[in-house]
Amino acid sequence: MRDVPRVALLAAVALLGTACAQSQDDSQDDISFFVLVKSSNYAQDASGDLTFLNYHFFSEIFVNEGVELLGASLTTPNRPDAPRPYEDRGTNYYMEGGHFDSVEELDAAYPNGTFVFDIQAPSVSFSNETMELAGPGGETAIPAPITISLAQAGADVSPLAIDPNEELVIRWSEYSGGSADPRGIVDDMIFVVVADCHGERLVHTGLPFQGEHLTFRAKELSVAAGTLGPGLAYSMFVEFPSMVDSRIIQGVPAFTSYATATYLDLRTTGVTKDTSCPDVAPPMDTGQTDRMDLIQPDTTSGR
Repeated sequence: MRDVPRVALLAAVALLGTACAQSQDDSQDDISFFVLVKSSNYAQDASGDLTFLNYHFFSEIFVNEGVELLGASLTTPNRPDAPRPYEDRGTNYYMEGGHFDSVEELDAAYPNGTFVFDIQAPSVSFSNETMELAGPGGETAIPAPITISLAQAGADVSPLAIDPNEELVIRWSEYSGGSADPRGIVDDMIFVVVADCHGERLVHTGLPFQGEHLTFRAKELSVAAGTLGPGLAYSMFVEFPSMVDSRIIQGVPAFTSYATATYLDLRTTGVTKDTSCPDVAPPMDTGQTDRMDLIQPDTTSGR
């Protein structure tokens, strides 16, 4: 991940719990972790209303700096003879499963059940490793949509009228069903990301197994005054990944999750001399399908 400014986590319980203690062992140093996700995505407007964007299926393998995989594929329950390869996207390896208008369409394309992973790296290799993705009763259990709210100087503030000289507090609606991992590997998480008008990430709350990150216990996040410049456009999202299955495979952490994310455009008050911002910011990742025609190579990966 790119370097980002320090952010103050206002909820003391927001910091990573025991999950970070369980990371890779010394037997491999190639793969940070990998994940399989079914998600929903929404866009929020300045008045707080949500617009549904899509349901999404994808998988990511996060490798350590300089590592190139020798091969990687995912096999789905309904296509046992057709493994899906991962694509090298620089900072990670990615398998794009597509976007859907309903849970029924998502589940028809990728039924819940047992998924098979084959990954080969210089220091670790495994085949036919299985993980489960199925909610209670086998259903797809994506968390309820997220609504984002903002505050400065103790009062609510419009996302289009943020004072760059004041601390910005980002809050989110309740995490439906958020819980600790009974296996002790990775608790349900929260990702908060803020990017500039070119897609460069300025704030990122961190990824699991790579240091501090937010869990479901967090209620808000503070962005320091001066992090955002005057008179500029920004983008952000909040995501809730809810864990379904988690394992450590030959020193490689892995999990499956049902997730939901909400995207919100921001603008700061004041005047800028910067005229380089596009009319519409590029998508923050592959879930933001209302602006995918603007996608850039370095914004195609996930969280």
